Amino acid sequence: MEKDILEQLYRIHTKAVYLYLYTLCHNHDLAEDLMQETFLRALCSLEIARSELLPWLLTVARNLYLDTWRREKRLEKEIERRKMETVTGEGILEMMIQKERNQNLYQAIQKLKDIEREAVVLYYFAGISQEEIGSILNLSYGNTRVILYRAKKNLKKLLEGEEMMRE
Repeated sequence: MEKDILEQLYRIHTKAVYLYLYTLCHNHDLAEDLMQETFLRALCSLEIARSELLPWLLTVARNLYLDTWRREKRLEKEIERRKMETVTGEGILEMMIQKERNQNLYQAIQKLKDIEREAVVLYYFAGISQEEIGSILNLSYGNTRVILYRAKKNLKKLLEGEEMMRE
């Protein structure tokens, strides 16, 4: 029964829904896709008693179109933003600065004592808690905290030294 109703609904209103969507988006393929989605939603909501099916279908079609339009606009804005970053070079410059910082940090970490390097990598890069680091490295909780503190202090000195050398 529902299948017959949907087929009849489709035959009666398909042109009106398609033309309405086409006037909104001016794109044949998109209008057809949205029309199909409209009737799919109608199938899912057939239990709802509607005296005026066409206005309801057109409302569903419009909402689908607006959802699609918003998604496309967000995508266009993101593409435009990325183009602007590329054109101005700000994105590339920021990326190069970050890469240099990462290299400096990596080199500074390599200069730490083995135990400090392991603790720093486990804590800051692997996200392991201080208690777990103590267990992994056979250290007490207090000793782990001291090692991490000293490692941060040493990293700060090393990184500040790099800054001094560049100036």
